[in-house]
Parts: sequence; C-alpha cells; structure tokens
Amino acid sequence: MDYDSTDKTAFFAIMGLAALTGVICYFLFAAATPKEGVVDSIYRQELPPQTEASAASNTSAASEVIDESKFTNKVSISVLEGASTQGNPSYGPDPAAATSDALITWVNDDISPHTATSGTGPQDPESGKLFDSGIFTSGNKFSVPAEKIGKGEYSYYCTVHPYMVGKITIS
Repeated sequence: MDYDSTDKTAFFAIMGLAALTGVICYFLFAAATPKEGVVDSIYRQELPPQTEASAASNTSAASEVIDESKFTNKVSISVLEGASTQGNPSYGPDPAAATSDALITWVNDDISPHTATSGTGPQDPESGKLFDSGIFTSGNKFSVPAEKIGKGEYSYYCTVHPYMVGKITIS
C-alpha cells in the first residue's frame, strides 16, 4: 500500500487537532473542578458581623439548661423508631397531653436525627416560635416546661422530615 503526501498531511492534522482538543479539555476541566475551602464566586456574599444582641436572640431553646429535678410532673414523647420513613408513626403518644406544671421531653428513639418544632410545617409563619429543639440525634432528648408554651392545643413537626407531625394539649 502506497501512501501519498495528502494522507500523511491529513493524519498529522487529525493528530494535531486531537492533541489540541486534549489540552483544552484538560485546562477546562481543571478550572471547573471544585476546590477545597473558600472559592471566589460571583455569588459569594460577605455576611455582616453578628452583634452580641443578635447572637443572643439566635440561641435556641435547645441550648437552655433545665433543672429536671424541679418538676414532679413529667411527660415524655418518643420519636418512634422508623419515624423517618414516611407513613410510619412519628411520635408516641400522639396526641400527647400535659398539665401546665409539667416538663415535656422529646426523646429520639430513632437512628435518624430529628427535631421537635412548634407549628404545622415549614410553611407555617409561626413555626418554631413556641419551641424548637434544633436537631437532636439518636438517644438524645429535648425538654421544655409546659408553662413556657402555655395552655392550649399545639401542633409540632420535624424540620428534617416535615411529614412527621404530632399534637400536644396543655391544660
């Protein structure tokens, strides 16, 4: 088989274009690869410094220390095992009942992290205003005095799994 100069020229042109394509792809992918740490971005915004007043207002009820020995009447609500699976029972007992002198405690008996947040769901504008546990993991608990919530019937839910809902009545 005899090769002429046109075949050789075409071969080298194709090889040159392939090499050029490889180099361009290498640099484009290297530029698009996420980097560890803070990366400059047009979407990055600097947060204003947090003042002591706003830092104090951001502390949740979960960070408050409650002396459980002061309460003779205690109500325990369990985050049931398997509650994170939609359709399974979420809290037990549901509905729960407590008197205004009780200490209400949610205990996470599931393997997933959960919350106990007042309100009917994330769309509720009053969500978390009465109580919000923040995320508590398996085996941990969150307590709130019933007198802090007040008398009435209240809905609560898990912010991690919004389909997990429960009710408590305080008399």
